[in-house]
Amino acid sequence: MGRSSEQKTEDSRLAWSRLLSSEFLASSLASMLAYQGFVMGWFVSSVLMTDRTNDSTLIALVYAAVQLPLLIVTLPAGVLASRFDRRRLLLATHSVTAMLLFFYSTVSSRPELSPELLIVLLFIVGVTAALAMALWQIAGPEIVDRSAVAPATTAISGGFNVARLSGPLIAAICLQWLGVRGTLLASSGFVVLGVCLLLAVRWPLSVDARGTDTPAQSMRSPESCGYSGFSARRTCQILLLSACGSAVWALLPTLVQVRFPDDVANSLGLLTSALGAGALLGACTAGVVHIRMALGSVIKISSVMMAILIIAIACPFPLWLLCTFSVGMGMFWFLCGTTLNIFVRTEAPVNLRAQRVARFLMTFYLGMAIGSFVWGALAAQIGLGPTFFVAAICIFTASALQQQSDIQSA
Repeated sequence: MGRSSEQKTEDSRLAWSRLLSSEFLASSLASMLAYQGFVMGWFVSSVLMTDRTNDSTLIALVYAAVQLPLLIVTLPAGVLASRFDRRRLLLATHSVTAMLLFFYSTVSSRPELSPELLIVLLFIVGVTAALAMALWQIAGPEIVDRSAVAPATTAISGGFNVARLSGPLIAAICLQWLGVRGTLLASSGFVVLGVCLLLAVRWPLSVDARGTDTPAQSMRSPESCGYSGFSARRTCQILLLSACGSAVWALLPTLVQVRFPDDVANSLGLLTSALGAGALLGACTAGVVHIRMALGSVIKISSVMMAILIIAIACPFPLWLLCTFSVGMGMFWFLCGTTLNIFVRTEAPVNLRAQRVARFLMTFYLGMAIGSFVWGALAAQIGLGPTFFVAAICIFTASALQQQSDIQSA
């Protein structure tokens, strides 16, 4: 017989309570601060690009320069996480990110920094930040009890989205008072704070490494792990969702440049933070959603809502209404991506978990990197509105793929 809703709720509360260890909380805050510093640098790059060019393809490539490193480093992160001390790896990557942001601040005001060089420099900074992000997504759930893997995964994603919420707001304020160079120095300072906090904690061995009892499900062979086998249909679904969802982030600077040309920095900061606020709202509701709904249903509903909201964002509404739509977009984007992540992690066998999660992240980030370039180029040819509409249609297609997956598994 299935468990009651009350039993599931109590189990969820117990699992979340296991995240209150000082090691997990301090490491989460450290990663959030470090990522916030990178987000501030990313935001400054978007503002600089809109100041230096009107080319929607180049503007969208700022987002691609952030997502492409995630694709490149994900598999190496899985290998490194399996062979070396993960905390020391995080310390090293955060330290390099801080140094690169400091260097960025010294060259940001130079006229030689063309749009193309700006993208290259952001890409280099993004490589180290992406490696740290992937390492924490892989390592974080391993320092808590296995029963807390799902809430740990949600909390880690929530932390990154808190950074996406606060980073653009802080950067927009800093730009008003400190200018570009001062804002980039402040972003480097946030990363240094993360390094200092991570230095102050020591991680326990993972639950599985300590040899405690592991559910029989985790010891199943790779062939029996269903979704973790990455069928062609599921791979297409992940690529479609990530590529089409990236349209909002890739085209947002261009949209702000066109609709709010007199206040690009503040408008872009509000909309970007609204996406982060929505993702944070998704993190707060994910526990209840996953108790009351099947994972497949969460993916289907989130896909449909994202498609509707993308079309709404494409319409010429006032800024406050666009911010409202962006909050919804961020929430459903978070629920969709985190649900897929939990699905992969909990179904994978213990000895292949890091590699399976890395494979999922690589597929997800591949879609985002491809989408960033495609939507920018398409918008340059057919305009913003039609491009958003095409992205929405593709997300509906991803929802249909989930329906087919549910039929096959029934």
